[in-house]
Amino acid sequence: MASSSFGAGSEGRNPAAQQAVHATQAYGRATPGGREESYSLSDSLDGRDGNKGGSGSDGSSSGGGQGNNAGRTPMDPANLLGIPSEQITPAVERALSRLMTRVDTLVTQLETVQKHQQELARRSSQDPFTGLLSRPSFMQILENEISVSPPPVSPRCLLLCEIADLENLSKTYGQSCKDAMIAQLAEFLTVYIQPPHQLGYLGCNDFAALLYNVDAAEGWRRSQAIGEQLQRASYFWDGQLVDYRLVFGVYQIGPGESVTTVMGGVDRELRWSMAQFSGNHLPE
Repeated sequence: MASSSFGAGSEGRNPAAQQAVHATQAYGRATPGGREESYSLSDSLDGRDGNKGGSGSDGSSSGGGQGNNAGRTPMDPANLLGIPSEQITPAVERALSRLMTRVDTLVTQLETVQKHQQELARRSSQDPFTGLLSRPSFMQILENEISVSPPPVSPRCLLLCEIADLENLSKTYGQSCKDAMIAQLAEFLTVYIQPPHQLGYLGCNDFAALLYNVDAAEGWRRSQAIGEQLQRASYFWDGQLVDYRLVFGVYQIGPGESVTTVMGGVDRELRWSMAQFSGNHLPE
């Protein structure tokens, strides 16, 4: 689909186009600077393509093929086209020249498509809203980490983080405030959770981090420190101070685990933290 949108890709399905590509590569299709050129078969026929004297890029005589065509081996057009030499007419030369220019264009377009696809693949690993790892990318990393055999000796933890009572905050301050809080939290977490740890945004109100060389006790200590730092950082929306808190779930990955058991374990820890938060904020 991407190839057709760029007008390229047909050469991969058309044997004749493939043959043209091979012929172009044999004959020499572009200058060292990457510019497209049209070549005359008569130059190749009498050896002038690679050996004739000419003007270099500075206008001086290059004598011996030091211009753009230097170093090319003269080709017999009969061998190149597979037809008798007497059939090489000026019209055939012009047709081949146009074909080579077209192949050049197709090859360039194909390279552009490939670069475009590589960029799309790179972007697909990032969440477009927060710039963190996307949910599919983070979950794939987590699955790969869990499936390592034998498991590493050093501990590993999965940390899950949410903004507490986000829905009520959204109702009070609006959807734009909610989005801004999530974006700010993403920036905040990147300061305190840096590589080699993995940090991702799972969507909605969920952030996740895979912590290496960290056990459950250390994971809880770090999550508490992050929450305290955020609490000290004032956040204003439309001139009003918005006091929002974080809740965490921390789960240490054990041997023989699966993505299901690890996600279930960290979710239970997060819900326990949610219950603790709600109990501490009940109206008296």
